[in-house]
Amino acid sequence: LVERFDHRMKSILSTHRYGKARVRVMKVVRTPGLHQVFDVNARVLLSGAALTETYKTGDNAMVVATDTIKNTCYIVAEKSSFKSIEEYAIFLGEHFLNTYSHVEQVAVNLDQYAWERLVVSGKPHEHSFKRDPEVHIASVTMSRASSGPKIDYLESGLKGLVVLKTTGSGFEKFWRDSYTTLPDTTDRIFATSVTAKWTYTNPSQGKQIDFDQAFQSVRTSVLEVFALEYSRSVQETLYHAGDMALARAPQMESVWISLPNKHHFTFDLSRFEKCGVKNTNTVFQPSEDPSGLIEGTISRP
Repeated sequence: LVERFDHRMKSILSTHRYGKARVRVMKVVRTPGLHQVFDVNARVLLSGAALTETYKTGDNAMVVATDTIKNTCYIVAEKSSFKSIEEYAIFLGEHFLNTYSHVEQVAVNLDQYAWERLVVSGKPHEHSFKRDPEVHIASVTMSRASSGPKIDYLESGLKGLVVLKTTGSGFEKFWRDSYTTLPDTTDRIFATSVTAKWTYTNPSQGKQIDFDQAFQSVRTSVLEVFALEYSRSVQETLYHAGDMALARAPQMESVWISLPNKHHFTFDLSRFEKCGVKNTNTVFQPSEDPSGLIEGTISRP
């Protein structure tokens, strides 16, 4: 093998970061009488000027091995006491910046898989759970400051919250032209898989922020608006849910929501009327491709 090719172009390493992804961590908080679980998929990426040499010359002297990064995820989980994955992410960022003086920035992304506590004989079980498809997400970027590690960016979120209602939704009086074939409706199935991400008015407060209250505010607002309000459009439902969430959680600065429309079209049974079959708005054909996609960010004035 050649030592290296004779490159003709002296290019610039514009950006760089590296680390470990898909680190699965399970922490059990053994509170007497009611255990709690944090089932996390972690990604931790490091960057800094001292780390550019490995890209340019293959000199690994300053490289914190990705296996070390993986091990650190477990060690910090063991040594730290946290009530949310956002706090866990901040602990990780603080560790890498405090431990390695040549690391200038740490980006931590966490997915927390939801485990719903079992109810047995009408009572919440101490240590038994069932898996829920919903995922709680957190993203934290931290860098070095004269006073110590500081938070540059902090975002929380949820995804995989799949909801459906069989009525209480319509779509009518929309713009029509020669390409329009969709009929008006005042009664349709509304189904979607909710993704939401939100930021905070003062991220520098870090672990002092009530992350759980913000999470519950967004989740509850989405579910209440979805279930209780008649939806004239998915856009209206999105805006009302975000507006309600901001009203409930003063620590939140903005919330971005994505609502892909999981269509359920009335199945055409007119071909079978001779058989005495008529669709009474009870039989539908689910169709997710192609689908409508409605997104929006609701912010404080």
